Amino acid sequence: MNEAPLFRVIKGNPSAPEVAALTAVIQQKIRAAENQKRQRSDSDPNLWGRFADRLHPHTIYNPAAFSTVTFT
Repeated sequence: MNEAPLFRVIKGNPSAPEVAALTAVIQQKIRAAENQKRQRSDSDPNLWGRFADRLHPHTIYNPAAFSTVTFT
């Protein structure tokens, strides 16, 4: 298998156990992020703050809204 390396040591000389520990932590973080992404895609989308809602102007002022109210 010809995979790109997970990380590259650019300074220092880490021992094999240190590299193994770092590899394990990074792989665990990657798996957790993939699981979280999968859970979000499986559930109903959160439509709060949809981009499409920003494309339609909202009615801010409706002159006919309070036609029966008299101001004194």
